[in-house]
Amino acid sequence: MKKIIIPVAFVLLTVLISGCATLKPQNVQLCRGDRCETLGEERAAKEALLVKMAQFIKENMGRDIPLFETGSANEFRPEKEPEAYTKGISWYVQGGPMPGLAVINTIKIIDVFYIDRENLEIKFKFKPEGTWAGMPLFTGEAEGTINIKSAKEIPFTGTFIGSWLVAAGLWKYEWLIDYVDFDKRILCGNFSIAGGGLLNIGGGKGYQLARGKTVQQATVVATDKKPSLMKPSLVYQVSFTESSGDGIIEGGENVSLKVDVENKGEGAAKDVQVLLSGHQGLLGYLGNMKSLGDIAPGEKKTVEFKTALPMNLQRETADIKIDVGESGGFSASDVKTLKIAMKPGKSITKETEEVISKLPLLAFSTQLTDQNNNRILESGEEMQLIVTVENKGEGLARGVSVALSGNPLLINLFGKKRLIGDIGAGEKKTVVFKAIMPGRISTETASLRILVSEGGGFAPAAAKTLRVAMRSVEVKETVEMISEVNVDDIPLKVRDYEKKDNVAIVVGISKYREKMIPEVKYAVRDAEVVARYLENVGGIPRANIKILTDDKATKSDLEANISDWLPRRVTANSTVFVYYAGHGAPGPQGREAFVVPYEGHPDYPSQLYPLQKMYDELNKLPAREVVVMLDSCFSGAKGRSITGEGTRPVSISIENPVLASGKIMVLAASSGSQMSSDYDKVKHGLFTYYLLRGIRGEASKDQAGTVELGALYDFVRKNVSETASLEMNRDQTPVLFPSEYAVKDKLKIPISRAR
Repeated sequence: MKKIIIPVAFVLLTVLISGCATLKPQNVQLCRGDRCETLGEERAAKEALLVKMAQFIKENMGRDIPLFETGSANEFRPEKEPEAYTKGISWYVQGGPMPGLAVINTIKIIDVFYIDRENLEIKFKFKPEGTWAGMPLFTGEAEGTINIKSAKEIPFTGTFIGSWLVAAGLWKYEWLIDYVDFDKRILCGNFSIAGGGLLNIGGGKGYQLARGKTVQQATVVATDKKPSLMKPSLVYQVSFTESSGDGIIEGGENVSLKVDVENKGEGAAKDVQVLLSGHQGLLGYLGNMKSLGDIAPGEKKTVEFKTALPMNLQRETADIKIDVGESGGFSASDVKTLKIAMKPGKSITKETEEVISKLPLLAFSTQLTDQNNNRILESGEEMQLIVTVENKGEGLARGVSVALSGNPLLINLFGKKRLIGDIGAGEKKTVVFKAIMPGRISTETASLRILVSEGGGFAPAAAKTLRVAMRSVEVKETVEMISEVNVDDIPLKVRDYEKKDNVAIVVGISKYREKMIPEVKYAVRDAEVVARYLENVGGIPRANIKILTDDKATKSDLEANISDWLPRRVTANSTVFVYYAGHGAPGPQGREAFVVPYEGHPDYPSQLYPLQKMYDELNKLPAREVVVMLDSCFSGAKGRSITGEGTRPVSISIENPVLASGKIMVLAASSGSQMSSDYDKVKHGLFTYYLLRGIRGEASKDQAGTVELGALYDFVRKNVSETASLEMNRDQTPVLFPSEYAVKDKLKIPISRAR
């Protein structure tokens, strides 16, 4: 029975102080068919449940998930169909002079922001639908989270706005999940709702059941037999190898885990994934998930996890759990667990030899390749010149470099010189010159002269000249997208990589107070995921990351956090990160650039936040350096930029005299009069999508997996410009201020570490 809320003032005070009614944690039951087991406290078990929970949410995204109420946990019976219970979950509300019963019949998952394996959390956007006293209950979209805190505590929490007639209230909704059956597509647990507003107040609790959609049936084939469901049936085999072949993992060895997955069913298996869980240290090197895509009936696919391990392993036994699943819920029936002994590697005594007065002897070879391998350099074509230098002598070759001369166009594209460095006796080193031919070139035969030099004067006796044909052609290119990296699957925290002095402010504004300002579809999502990346692979403590989204990103919020919050946390050892996703705007004369806060309007510059002011405040900080990342544009073009009435969109620069000092580095989504684009297929800004891919490791250029600012800029600039051109038929080229040539030392700023 629900408790009717009486004296309004007393209840309002109680709700404001206590929030939702306290829910008592229960042991979580995981059921499949008629068998149930209790969720264990092992991280592997909780991580496997998180992955399946995320699949359940994605399968039900965009549909109304019906809710049912049993009154209490004791009245719930697994053998009953959900329709046997009361439809909707309810609580009493004092709405003005009379009480009424509020009911939520369904909730709809609108979007998934991210899946955080490190903190076992899923964040998403949802919308409840229901009634109050028989009248429609109008609700707004809300953010919710599911967090697997322990084997007894899996809360679903969210706060939403609900209104009817003229009464509106803010309602806190908590659901403590304690029963999970993915085969029957049901989740159960105790819930509580409490809250209210000026004209209403209320609360209540009970036991609820959510019914997900059943697995979609495959196409029925017409035969003389009864129709049957075409279901996949996944089986898999696991093989594990290490360098020595003795079955023991030893530090310094190369290890490989292969999983062969076969579909022995009659239906296709969709989006098959192999998930690893267990020993976090070993998984930190192997990885924990790989996708096989779709597997047709009778087809077999193989995936391999492999890595080279460090010498300093612990002497212990590692458990690796392998789980194979697919998006329709037809997972492999068994879960295999490997138990593998580990021990540290044997120390190796290194012997050094000092070489005195022995001469180097350099020789080199060259290879010039083009994209279509027809040995003609054509317009729009990728090309590369590979120069391999070998020291065949007995002495060290010092300061070896490769210089190019000849055709001005090729020299401009490749660059004039590359430093190889020292080359030891018997050693080979390679330098690669890469470039893309411009769209318009003259048809001619070009000469390219290659000269290798050495600091002590021991250069090769001869230079080499290549003669190659160039011609202009019209190239028509189609892009077939096979798959995209899922950047919303948050990478795990990197062990032993902490940047305790670093600080970050992350801002994302999707919806603005002024309805005439178009929504920036993915700005809030961009900001939420960037913040998690800065924590997990950037090493920044969560307490040092401030996230401002939508109505929490007003002009006063921006000023207070940049001018007050940052200075209280920054030290001389800090690197400060500022990320902004949202609208930018040019000034009335087209000579200024502004960030548009939540309440801002392009017709009123006083409501905007000038980039000039932001740079001035950041420059005052005692920090070692500041990195600003802007997924916005300030030209007045469409996309993430708007203009005021009477403002003429012109090409402006967001560069600023303050940046000349080199303390502040700005990585911006686009340049000049270009548009900053959204990338709908991955639900992120185009710039932010490749920024995240670079931060999670694709921009790393060293064995330690460190991602530096210069390498991140190169990766983002190349991929954003190519994708915008090929898939959107527009120009978008990210820029770095000051230029990479002006502050070369700052290009080494570490952004993240991928492993």
